[in-house]
Amino acid sequence: MLPAALSWLQVAEECFDDEYGSLTQGLLTSVAMLVVGVERVFHLEDMHDLGFALLSGGRRPPTRQTVGAWRRHVPWQAADAFCRRTSPWDLIRDREARVGFDEHTVPRWTKKFSIPKGFITTRNKHMRCEKLFYGYELESERYLTLRAAPGNWELRDLALPLTRRVWEVGQPERLRAYYDAGAGKSDADVRALLNEAEAIPELEVTLRAVRYPHRVRQWKATPREQFVRYEEDGPYVLAPPKEIYVAETQTVLKGEDESQAVRTIVCREVVRGPKKDRWHPLYTSGQEPPYQEIQDFRQRQHQEQAYRIGVYDQFLDAVPCGYDKKSPNPKRPRFPRGPLQMLGWLVALVLNAIMDLTDQLPEQFHHAHVRTIRRKFFHLPGDIYLTPEAVIVWLEECAEQEALQPVLDRFNAAEHRLPWLDNRLLVLSLPAPAARAGP
Repeated sequence: MLPAALSWLQVAEECFDDEYGSLTQGLLTSVAMLVVGVERVFHLEDMHDLGFALLSGGRRPPTRQTVGAWRRHVPWQAADAFCRRTSPWDLIRDREARVGFDEHTVPRWTKKFSIPKGFITTRNKHMRCEKLFYGYELESERYLTLRAAPGNWELRDLALPLTRRVWEVGQPERLRAYYDAGAGKSDADVRALLNEAEAIPELEVTLRAVRYPHRVRQWKATPREQFVRYEEDGPYVLAPPKEIYVAETQTVLKGEDESQAVRTIVCREVVRGPKKDRWHPLYTSGQEPPYQEIQDFRQRQHQEQAYRIGVYDQFLDAVPCGYDKKSPNPKRPRFPRGPLQMLGWLVALVLNAIMDLTDQLPEQFHHAHVRTIRRKFFHLPGDIYLTPEAVIVWLEECAEQEALQPVLDRFNAAEHRLPWLDNRLLVLSLPAPAARAGP
């Protein structure tokens, strides 16, 4: 993880004005907290580990005051510049890219400040919140871009700007964009996305259609002979196969005629028992076969899983507030969004880096959750030796030593140095494997 953190620090030094000398420790400590699992800034009061201090930008354990002050005063212009320069555009440049766009809602419990409300699906109610809109590359399962916004913003407000950013900056050979239903709440929103796809021949958009009652009645009226039956694996081992019926039809949007009808893929999922069947409609500008369009759209589940990992393994809901707590009028607080944007993007960068690490490990650790990698490879006891030329980290023998050794060999061969420790060389070492008992 340290090589990635050092590269982020180098970019941050170009984007931020470090007037108080807290950039190095503030940024590296924020990254280290996500790696080792420190949830809140005030938990640093109980962090007395010297190794954590040496690898997070200082010689003494960081204080909550230093790190918290840096996080609270991140300017949004610098945060935006940092996000643009650290986005992994090389994943999609000159390639066919499949990118999902969706929002994550961060609930806020403040009573003092009247910040906008939004709907939180996990709580099934409107409450004060802030939102993070991510672009996620579905093939490589990596975050691409981020935009922080107040709680009353919706996916339809940022679907086009985020798509254009990915297309213009990422420069893929072909872009297939996938959206949740929030991007097409009104027919005008759907038409705007489809018009963008018509203007850019290499752009293909697919979004889940909102199941308004009058539209569902139209889709249910599709002739039965147009549906094709498919069987898929059930929800668990030895479960009966799931039965779905897929059809292709046309939907006329409000204020349009049949010549402008939108290609619609309708999926009917048969539910056993007294419950009603489920209907899953998609609007698309693509030309793939209907069942293939459904299979491709299902890859969005990787993005939903990334949000789950962010919340439970990386404490995504604990990112700093985007509103200004020093606003003169609590009823109308300012929204500089710098801290929210910066820390929300650090969560994404750390997840990307950990997934890059898992790709170097044996196959059993591919796609492992952050909590698993943290338990297996990060929370290892050891000793630190500080010499005039190097920082030597001697890790104790661990169960996954054989899997970790090649990674450490590549790390040491790269000869990484720590600028805040007089440019000392960092060396990671494991003990020699013990001889196994046997005949």
